[in-house]
This record gives sequence, structure tokens and C-alpha cells, in this order.
Amino acid sequence: SFQEAREVNLANSLAGKVAGVNVSRIASGPAGSSRVIIRGNVSLGGNNQPLYVIDGVPIDNSGFGQAGLWGGADEGDGTSSINPDDIETLSVLKGANAAALYGSRASNGVILITTKSGKARKGVGIEFNSNLVFENVLNDFDFQDQYGHGRQGRKPADFAEAWDVGPASWGGRLDGSSVPQFDGVSRPYVFQSDENFKRFYDVATTFTNSLGFSGGNENQTVRLNLSDMNNKGVIPNSGFKRKNVSLSYNGKYLDRLTITSKVLYSNEIAKGRPNIADSPGNAPQGLIRLPTSYNVDDLRGDPNKLGAVPEGFVPPDRKLPGEELQISTDLWNQNPWWAAYQYKNDDTRDRVITSNLARFDITDFLYIQGRVGMDWYTRRETNLTPYGTGYNRGGGISEVERRQREINLEAILGANKSFGDFSLDAFVGANRMRRTSETISVSGSNFNIPFFAQVSNGANQSIGYGISEKGINSVYGSLNVGYKNFLYLNGTVRNDWFSTLAPETNNILYPSVGMSLVFSELMNTSSFFSFGKFRASWAQVGGDTDPYKLALTYGLGQGYNGQPNATIQQSSIPNAGLVPLTSTELEVGVDLRFLNNRLGLDLTYYKQTTTDDILDAAIAITSGFSATSINIGEMRNSGVEMLLTGSPIRKTDFSWDVTLNLAYNDNEVVQLAEGIESFRTGEPRTRWAFTNNIVGYPFSTITGFTQKMINGQPVFNPDNGQPIQSGETSILGQGVHKWTGGLTNELSWKSFYADFLIDFKFGGDIYSGTNVRMVGAGTHRMTVEPNSGLGFV
Repeated sequence: SFQEAREVNLANSLAGKVAGVNVSRIASGPAGSSRVIIRGNVSLGGNNQPLYVIDGVPIDNSGFGQAGLWGGADEGDGTSSINPDDIETLSVLKGANAAALYGSRASNGVILITTKSGKARKGVGIEFNSNLVFENVLNDFDFQDQYGHGRQGRKPADFAEAWDVGPASWGGRLDGSSVPQFDGVSRPYVFQSDENFKRFYDVATTFTNSLGFSGGNENQTVRLNLSDMNNKGVIPNSGFKRKNVSLSYNGKYLDRLTITSKVLYSNEIAKGRPNIADSPGNAPQGLIRLPTSYNVDDLRGDPNKLGAVPEGFVPPDRKLPGEELQISTDLWNQNPWWAAYQYKNDDTRDRVITSNLARFDITDFLYIQGRVGMDWYTRRETNLTPYGTGYNRGGGISEVERRQREINLEAILGANKSFGDFSLDAFVGANRMRRTSETISVSGSNFNIPFFAQVSNGANQSIGYGISEKGINSVYGSLNVGYKNFLYLNGTVRNDWFSTLAPETNNILYPSVGMSLVFSELMNTSSFFSFGKFRASWAQVGGDTDPYKLALTYGLGQGYNGQPNATIQQSSIPNAGLVPLTSTELEVGVDLRFLNNRLGLDLTYYKQTTTDDILDAAIAITSGFSATSINIGEMRNSGVEMLLTGSPIRKTDFSWDVTLNLAYNDNEVVQLAEGIESFRTGEPRTRWAFTNNIVGYPFSTITGFTQKMINGQPVFNPDNGQPIQSGETSILGQGVHKWTGGLTNELSWKSFYADFLIDFKFGGDIYSGTNVRMVGAGTHRMTVEPNSGLGFV
């Protein structure tokens, strides 16, 4: 149930529950974005996440911000606005078969959500749900506890030396003696890092209250639900609030007309979203880079402005009271209290999702229906680097407002009828999607008046405006034929026309065929063998790209001497010859059940190939552009999924159900462009490791520099004993896990119910920028041996 042990972001609730679904999240708070991948990454450079559909309406799940070369902030995604209390059912549609109904955006699968409706009853039904969740930080960092701040095995002798060594923990052995620190105060030379986690991080709480009303009769029902969620994050001064209102109406008229209308409204307020990766303003990074002998509470500074220089203290860098209190001349090594309390990454979002469906039964087997769906939101964000920040004393502020609206119009003519031993379910339909996105931004940097954080106070000010429009027109059809409840044949066909491609190449036709055979209907079942079904399908789907990839677009940039300045908007060379990408999938599976359905086994094999992917390939910067948009390459996914269910105990008052799902995905980049064997997809600021797509290797392969070896032996610098870095990169690991799964146990005794879930993934590798920073600072456990052998930095 999504109401029990709930997640703030609904997508996180899928972890470990569905075979072949890989859910990843980063440490960016409760309202941070989640990455959901079904059956591996399909596109070399595009969005590989599934389409979310609520009550038949596709919704936007775009992320706002991410970590890049210079860090950044994760500002959430679309699923954080969904209220778990509104969900009636959630289904995962895998593979290209899902595209017949929902188009090219469903090529990565579909998360299909149906919200609750009113129930016929006497009077008004009232439902109240209250939920409280506690979260704590797990300190799984490998801090060394032998050496404190200092360099070359020596403790700082005075205030100036303590300021000079800064975050380095390459000093003497921790012996409890009194040693000067960054502020001139001598304190005990003892291990502090583990306790610093308790001192800095809070116990997070998420308190949710939901109140619902429902009622109606056999012809009309109504449901109204109100929900309030209040989260306090583990990082101090951070949190997330969400209010949801949902209204549902179902009505039957004249025995043939059915009208269903649903409206979902959400208001989200996020405070103190953390910067991530190697970004300034990343409080956790500031914490792990503290010397092992420093108490983080000693960096609080001004009690009325945490992390700031207090009155009466003059640091060696001569900062004024109210500016950032730092521990060294390294201006990029930030005070965690300053990052948490003085930076600002705040945002609000108002969102409305509507679904209005009318169905008219022409006969007892023929019907026509139409749906109008809308997903609309306005999002406002404020990002502040405060005046007095070490690396950017002047500071800066930006304010951004984003507005997006997507409207889907759908019409379907369908039939559902039985003819003797045959059954028929068929429909034809059309869909019109239109999406408009607008962005308005203002920014100011280098504040004229200290500590006055307004755009108008910036010495340098700029404004920006952008608009993006996209449309897809579609026609589609589906036919399902059944014979004697044991043989089923189905086929679909769909044609999409994309506004983002040229008229000569902007449409693609993609079909699918499938069959299933319930072979247990052809044999005598027993108490041991209860049910058996074989299934197979083949499907194809096309896809487009983002708007404005075909020709140059222009905009107004920052002016000069009061005159506007026109600029080219793209960093990639446009390509009017782009064609739709194509993804083809084959799937076979079997569903077996035994012991009167107390034991079940579902096995699936799939193979999917994507060709003519659309992405930006890097080119020489001397061209004036950084990339060019092209159709490129081929990528393959194949794998096996297993679902094992069992009911070891079924008694009158007690039951125990177990579910195990396990999936294996084998991914390979088969081909890129002619003459190109690899291209880089990501890198940290250190540029010591990279993610790449390399021909013959899996998606997101990790490469990096290693220690130089001669005849299998490591090479060291004879002058300082430090390892020498290899001159070329080599493959270090795979960035995507091959194996995913989950184990669920459900226990029920009389009116009591309990369950627990263990989700797991393995077969992947992680490049830890955290460990890189800790090793460089001498705080990681692996630096103990070099320090003891005077192999210090």
C-alpha cells in the first residue's frame, strides 16, 4: 500500500516491488527527483524514464536541475506532487507494447495510475488517515580516527599554522592534547567526525493528514479528499510541504451516457533544497571535509546568523561580521552551517491535473468516448548565493518562473462482443497533444549594498524569457480476439506526426502483435498444477526529439550600452534531416501456478533494439558550437524477469504471503556514428573519472585514470612517494546495475497486518566523489597507512 511507510515522492515506492523496474534516488532530500528505469536504458542520450498517466491523462515528470560538471541542485520532478491517498490502483506497463495507447512517449514503459472515486452508499462516508514517518542519517562514511588536522605528520603549533593547513587531516596522532584551531582557540586533539553527524543532521519527520468524504447512489457518486503533508528534512533548515485537493464525480444518464470528471490540485513548498555533487553550497560536502579533530558546532559562529563571522572576531582573511566563517584560505571549502542556513534554494509549485471523460453506449457492444485532459503548473524558484560567501563575496540571486500546460484531446470508437466461441475487443481512436512551456527569469550579481539580497541590488542584472511549443497528432487502433477462453490474439497500430521534425520525415507508423495461450484449459488440472499460460509479443515504437532542433533560433541577450543584444540560442548545430528513432522489442513469457494458486512462477524474456537515436554529438569548439544534432547508433537490451509468489501459511486467523522478484538486464552499445567509438556523457569537476557510451560496452560505462603500472607493479614519485597517475583513461566499471529485485513478506493475524520489503540491486559500480574528497583531505580510513608511513600529502 502506498499509504503505509509512505514516500514523499511516489516513484520511490516502486523500489523492489516490480521485476525489471530500477529506482534510483540521490541524497537531495525528501522531495528530490527519482529516476525510474524499466528494462534498461533505451536511448543513448535521451530521457529513459517511463510515461506517467493519471486517469488516462499523460503528465509531465521533467526534473528541475541536476548535478553537472560544476555541481548543481536537484529541485525535484513531477511525481512529487502526487498524493498517495488518492491512488486506487497503480500498474506498470513494460516495453514497447504500451506505446499503442500512449504513443512515442511510452516507449520506455508506462506507470498507469487510477485515482479513487466515490462509492454508492447511504449518507456520507468519511475517511481519515494520519501518518508519521521518522528518518535518520546513516553514517556509512569511512572516517579515519587516528590523525587530526595538520600536515606532514605535525600538529599546528599556532593560530596561523592552523589557518594555513585548513581542512587537511594529515597531522599528528590524536592524543587528546590541546592544539590550536582555525579561530585561535586551542581544543582537545580528539576524534570528532562521527559525532559531527549527530550534531549537524536532524531527525527528519514527515507528518501527513488526509480527510476524505464520499457518497452517492447507483447513478451518481462524488468524492472529495483533502491532504496536508509537512516534512522536516535531515539537513537543517530544509523541508517540504504539500497540500492536495482532489474531487471526483461519476454520473450515469439515460442508461447509455457515462460522465467521469476528476480534478487533482497540489501546492508544493520546498525550502532549503541542498546543492549536490561538487557544487558550492553543498552542506554535506562541507561536513565531510572538516578535519577529523574539529567539532562542527565550533563553526556555528554568530548565533543569530549561523555560519557567519561573529561580532568581535577578526579572522585572518579579514572578513567582516556577517560574512562566511571559514577555516582556511581555501575559499571553496564551505562552512556547512553557512551552506544550510544562508544559501537559498526555495521553490513553490501550483499544479492542476484534470480528466474529463464522456462515454456513450451506442448499442450493447458498440460505444464512443471522448476525453479532455490537462496538466498545468506554475513553478517559482529563488536561488541565492549570499553576500560574504567565501568564493563569491559579492553574492548573487536569481528568480525564475516556469509555466507549462499540456492538453490532450482523445476520441475512441470501440466494440466489445462475443460470437459463440469467439470474443472481440477492438477500437480505433485519435489523439491531439499540445504543450506550451514558458520561462521568465531575472538575476542580479555582485550586490551593491551588503546583505541586501534583491535582484535590484545587483551591480549586474539580466532578464530572460523563453517559450517552447510542441505538438503530436496521432491515430491508432487495437484488435483483440479470443477463442474459447484459452487462445488470445492481439494487434495494434499507431501513426504519430511530430511537430519537432521536418514535414518530410515527421511521421512514423509502428505496429505490435501478440498472442497468449492458456494451455491449462487444454489439460486436466490437479491439486498440484492449477494454471498455465504462454505469451509472446513483438512491438515497434518511434520517437522524436525536443523542439527547435531543425533550424537556428535567436533570442535577446544581455544588452550593451543600453542596446539589446541578439544571440543564437542553441549550442548545437541544428539538423533539418532528423528522422524518428525506432525501438523494436520481442517478448516471450510463461505464467505457472501450483497447489491451488498458493505457489506461482512468472518468467519473461525480452530483447529490445533502438536505432537512429537522436542526440547531440560533441564537435570541435572552434566551430562555434559544442555539438551537432544527428541520428546516431544502435543500442540493445535483453534480459530475464522472474516473479515468484507463495503462501506458506493460510489459516482462518493467520496468513503469510511471500513475493520475490528478480530481474537481469544485459545492455550493449552496438554502434555509434561512423568513425566514432565512444562519447562522453558526464564528468565531475575533478575530471578523474567519466561516464561514457562505448561501442561494445554497456550504457554509462565508467572510465578514469588509474595508478601508473610497469610490468604489473605500481609506480611512485621518488621525490615524495606519491603514486603517479596513468596518462590515459581505462575502463573502471559499469554505471548501471545488471541485477535488481525485491523480497516482500506479508503477515496477517485477525485484524492485524504487517509487511516488510527488502529491495536490492547489484552488478553495478559507483565512482565516489565523496571518497575522492575525503582521501584528498586525509579524513578517509584508507589514508591511515600512508600517514603512518609519512606518505602524507
